[in-house]
This record gives sequence, structure tokens and C-alpha cells, in this order.
Amino acid sequence: MKRSGELDTSLLAEIQNEFEEITVVDEKGYILGSNYKKLWDIFPFPEVISSFEEVLKGGRSSCKVKEEKTYLLKFKRVRDFILILKSDVSLNEEFENIKKSVVSTLSHEIKTPLSSAVGNLEYLLLYGNCEEREILEEVLEKLRELNSIVGGIENLFKYSHLNFSWINLRPITEEVINELRKEAENKGIKLIYKLVDVSLPADKVLYSQMVRNLLSNAINFTNRGRVEVELTENYLRVLDTGRGISKELLPKIFDRFVKGEESSGQGVGLSIVREIVKFHNWKIDVESKEGKGTTFTVHFKKGGRNV
Repeated sequence: MKRSGELDTSLLAEIQNEFEEITVVDEKGYILGSNYKKLWDIFPFPEVISSFEEVLKGGRSSCKVKEEKTYLLKFKRVRDFILILKSDVSLNEEFENIKKSVVSTLSHEIKTPLSSAVGNLEYLLLYGNCEEREILEEVLEKLRELNSIVGGIENLFKYSHLNFSWINLRPITEEVINELRKEAENKGIKLIYKLVDVSLPADKVLYSQMVRNLLSNAINFTNRGRVEVELTENYLRVLDTGRGISKELLPKIFDRFVKGEESSGQGVGLSIVREIVKFHNWKIDVESKEGKGTTFTVHFKKGGRNV
């Protein structure tokens, strides 16, 4: 008969198929089956100690460590024990580096003609005799906005180029709301917002893009009713009374190229939101009911990234 604190070996066998190495420790960090060795004796990294403390509190955690290769360590509490599941993510990291290079190249190729178009329009507005001046000014504004978006997407894949500084999120949030207000009004949607001054370390362009994607998404999928934006010291919340997300789609809603049947987009907006949230060390969750609406909440982490 199995003792209450004994770990089920069948569970270990099942997990072993997915991970190349499993370490089991008790709540004090001692490795089972070793001669009083502790976890940090074989993984002497501060990230491991932090993750171990986190799993004791929350039941799950993870971190990456670099030895000869890059490994992902997933910590999971199972009754009185902690499982540390080790997997080699070196190839994934190599792929991410290739992806960063491709995105950087594509962004450059797009930004070059954009900059040229912006320059030509600015010249026409300054020195040309244009009867449709308002139209040109609107086109120029949209081109500048597109240029910022392309730069923001490029920044997603360049940690070293992220422009993190202490910024007030309120005016940036309000600017995006004002930008999309007409779109909401044209659909008869009531746009409600409640904002407070919140200063956090963040990248201005990326934060603006995150709010724009969430709010634009809410307006696009709401045919009547309201869209609410709430900014507090702890979170940004975007709520709508639109069509909602199906139960089948909800778990995959942040994946790339995932979209509903009625969506006319490319299915990348929410995946960009997730990346922006992740790069700021924030968290995002979503609640939705079909026919009732959807709520996205971005939870800020005090301190976030280092400035």
C-alpha cells in the first residue's frame, strides 16, 4: 500500500516521455535518491532558487538556464514533492534568433518606402498648391501611425532596442481611445472609459499598440451596446458587449493566425498583444461568453522590466 507522501511512479513514467530529465525534490529542496544534495547543487543559478520559492507559493513556475545548451526548467508541485522537468530549448532559441533577423529585415524593407512616402507628402503640404489638403493631412497621419506600428512590431523581437522608461499610461491610453472614438460612434457603440494616472516602466510605442489592438478588436466584434476601458494602478481592462468568443476558440485566442469564422483580419492582433504583455513582464487573461461579450485584463507587475 502506498504511503500518502509517496510519489506515483506511473506519473513519472508518463512525464518522462515528454521531458529529457526529471528531478524530484522535497519542500526543502533535497533531491530524492541523492546523498542529501539540494537542487541548487546541480543547478547553481539564482533563477532556479527564485523559481523554487515561487512554486512553493503558487504550485507552478519556470525558468531558463544556460549550461552548454539552453534548458527550460518547469517546476510543478505534486502533493508533498516538487517536479523539475528539464527540456532542451536550444533549437527554439536558434529559431527565435532567425525569426528576429527576418522580422528586422522585413521591417526595414517596409519602413524605407514608408519614410519616402511621408517625406513626399510633407513636401507637398509645405510647398505644393493642394486643393485637397485635408485628405493629404489625413493620409500623412495614417502613414506616420503605420510607421510607428511597424517599428513597434520590430521592437517585439529586439530586447536591446526596447525603449523602456517611466511613462504615464493615462495620456497614451486616452490618445488611442480618441483615435478610435469615431469608429465606435459610426457603429452606434457607446465608448466608456475610466482612467487614472499610472506611471510604470514601459515602451510607449508597444503599450500604445497593445491598447489599440485590444480596443480595435472590441469595437470590431461589437455590433451594439458598449465598449469600456478601465485603467487603474494594477490593470488595464477592455470590456465589450459583443458577440463573444466560442469555448473552442478561447484557449487558442492568443495564438498566431487564430481567428473566428466571421473575422476579416489576419489573426495576429491578439498574438502581438500577448508578446507585448510578456515583454513587459505583465500578465493577461480573458473572459468571454458567446452572445454576451468579452473582457481582456492586462495585470501590471510592479517594477516590470528594468529601465
